[in-house]
Amino acid sequence: MTVIKQRLLTGAGILVMGSGVFGAQAQVKPDAPPSGEKGALLLSDFKPKSMLHAPIHDVERARFPVIDVHNHVNDARSAGRGRIPPEKVVEVMDRCNIQKIVILTGGWGENLQKVLNEMVKPYPGRFMVFTQIDWSKIDDANFAEEMVRQIDDAVARGARGLKVLKDFGLEVRSRSGKLVAVDDPRLDPIWAECGRLGIPVSIHVTDPEAFFHPVDQYNERYEELLAHPDWSFYGPRFPSKEAILAARDRVFARHPGTTFVSLHVANWPENLDYVSRLLDRCPNVMVEFGAREAELGRQPRRARKFFLDYQDRICFGTDATPLEEMYRNHFRWLETADEYFDYWGYPGQGRWEIYGLDLPDQVLEKVYHLNAERIFSQFKVQGALGRSGR
Repeated sequence: MTVIKQRLLTGAGILVMGSGVFGAQAQVKPDAPPSGEKGALLLSDFKPKSMLHAPIHDVERARFPVIDVHNHVNDARSAGRGRIPPEKVVEVMDRCNIQKIVILTGGWGENLQKVLNEMVKPYPGRFMVFTQIDWSKIDDANFAEEMVRQIDDAVARGARGLKVLKDFGLEVRSRSGKLVAVDDPRLDPIWAECGRLGIPVSIHVTDPEAFFHPVDQYNERYEELLAHPDWSFYGPRFPSKEAILAARDRVFARHPGTTFVSLHVANWPENLDYVSRLLDRCPNVMVEFGAREAELGRQPRRARKFFLDYQDRICFGTDATPLEEMYRNHFRWLETADEYFDYWGYPGQGRWEIYGLDLPDQVLEKVYHLNAERIFSQFKVQGALGRSGR
């Protein structure tokens, strides 16, 4: 259901540097709320209202059923106030036409079992859970074999994929202090086992390009990095973004029988030409756009071409708390031609606005659920049960 209305859009399209941010001062009228030094406006206090009058199409339900392939709701890491009653999650899903949510960080062993018991068993067909690698065992002589057994056990319990977090390539180290390379051959049996089982590997390595640049007045995500200094990977302690991605891409090429979902638009949505070349080279690779609506939405013409060109390789993902407003913001971005509106979480990733892609129905249906269904249909039940004995 689409509701059409007209209102004055809110947002921000420019930056004002305040004395408390980069040292530059922006003069304001005496009747403006004071902040920092007298007559100066801090960037953190700058909340302009756009004067653009443009139509708004609020999309309450997705045009087709949706599989959110990138979520963490009630995962193995959640505790206390971070948890949402499962029935409330299902209510949001029903109102927004979300067919299924994939919980990527399910852990392993009994922690995994708790997630399966809480989310999957009471709501058949509505949730799917992935398992993970236990990096604490990286120095074990038979690390890969241990992880293969752990994955087999997880799949026998009900897991349907493997999730690799971004600490791989940036933080995971052996006891000697050496960084574990993404293309370390010791891990090849893990990727191969996922191919044997027919389960996808959802892999996140590196982060936004700006996180690998100096945190200074030229960094477009300065405010975000100021709030999260541990998200900066600039400097000699870390490999370059390009080096990490090159290693990941070599893994993709070495394992053509394994389906990889390269999360966050292959973690370079700022460079869709690169992502396009990757998809051309590696037919076993899919992408999704969790937490990258902002990056794609600000380049509507190039992004729309990317969606049309690779309509069979893109899945819907959010990497966000399942809220009605969040999903509807994504539907508006994908389904309408609205201009200059807030991405979900604005201005957390950067002070820019986004534009609707107005995707055709054929593409929408693939992105919303058909591509994900094709991935999950590769699961080999007999192969999964054969090794674990369950």
